[in-house]
Amino acid sequence: MSDKEEKKVDAKGIPLKSPYPEQLTVPALYSLLFIIISFIGVVIAYFTSYFTEAKKNAADAKILILSEYDLGWLYLGIFVVKSLQLPININLGSARNTSKVDVPDQQVYKVMGSGGGGDKLGYVLMETDGVHGTFNRAQRAFQNYHEQFPSIMLQYVAASWFWPFEAFICIVVWAVSCCRSATGYTKSSDGRMSGRIFGYLSTATLQGFILIAAYKSLVA
Repeated sequence: MSDKEEKKVDAKGIPLKSPYPEQLTVPALYSLLFIIISFIGVVIAYFTSYFTEAKKNAADAKILILSEYDLGWLYLGIFVVKSLQLPININLGSARNTSKVDVPDQQVYKVMGSGGGGDKLGYVLMETDGVHGTFNRAQRAFQNYHEQFPSIMLQYVAASWFWPFEAFICIVVWAVSCCRSATGYTKSSDGRMSGRIFGYLSTATLQGFILIAAYKSLVA
């Protein structure tokens, strides 16, 4: 067995691999992606929300209401809560990278029994082949949607107060992206990234709307 093949199994011969590139650490990879996507989102949000003088005046008039009632902290809090998902994701990603457990597996179970004990038996991982593998990936895609839904809807509702049409476009793009990603994930684990870049950009734009509203209302 070659060195490359040995990296794909653990001490018990279980085929495990890391879904992350070897060139970057997980904290560096996650942080870099967060900064880039967030920056692009803020730029898109700013230029779409202040594209015309009329849109600028309408948004600023509503932002003054936030300032009057000191609600800029509400919008800043939404941004902070969303941003603090980053260290949690880094924590999970680092553990996944170390354990070399690839998607769609979310847990690893030890097989226990009387036939030699747990140390001599392997792990229980998800089936990846056939119709059952298809089901497992489809189920994981469904769970991905539910994991993202609460924070996305919170940002969507908050951003819609100022920029309803732009926020509507963002949520539609995100929903379509989820559908595309789910169908791709069902076909293969690598297919989960299909269409996701548009979903990331749409959610980053919603985040940009929130940050702009928080900043302008607090400095007002």
